[in-house]
Amino acid sequence: MIDGSRAVPGKVSRGSFHFLRADGFSGLGRLILDKLDRGVVLIDALGRIVDANTLAVRVLKAGDGIVLRSGRFAFADAVLDDRLSRMIAQRRPRSAVDQPAAIAVQVRRSGGASYRIIVSPVPADADEREVAFFAVIYAPNEQREISVAVLRDLYDLTPAQARVARSLFAGRSVEETAAALDLSLNTVRTHLKQIFTRCEVQSQAELLHLLARGPQHF
Repeated sequence: MIDGSRAVPGKVSRGSFHFLRADGFSGLGRLILDKLDRGVVLIDALGRIVDANTLAVRVLKAGDGIVLRSGRFAFADAVLDDRLSRMIAQRRPRSAVDQPAAIAVQVRRSGGASYRIIVSPVPADADEREVAFFAVIYAPNEQREISVAVLRDLYDLTPAQARVARSLFAGRSVEETAAALDLSLNTVRTHLKQIFTRCEVQSQAELLHLLARGPQHF
């Protein structure tokens, strides 16, 4: 779990989390990064979190496989965390050579699909300020909402079809979708067939995979 009381206090506050400094994301950068379906974490040369976007904060709050330890980005798994620590220790400030290679790890969770994470060093010649590394978190099932407007514009769905697709993407079954939208089961199935045609897929699994890969919000 995340020990919020031990996190390094600073000027960046994301809900109950206080990250290191206020030189992380710019205002525009935050607006853009908070729209992503990937977690993004900025990390300093000591492994401490400078800033994180909304999805990353949600992952950190869950404390399931990825943790905030005394303000430091860390893995619950000791082997993975040792690998991360060695990567951080290998960094050479202001050196364009002999920088550590990026690492890619799979972090298992107690419930749900594993996280897939890439941690990369910031190039030595970049205007990095206090940021030495950045982590990108691919978190299956973290994003369970999709905009009706996106569904209509991107896939040319009708309002009714978009509501059905949105409900299925949220994890409801066809039967649960019918009940939630106050529709008959046959009506939902008819909408689903039409959605398959418009989205050029053959099954509900293919549809959900397509929606997960595409944008979910404007």
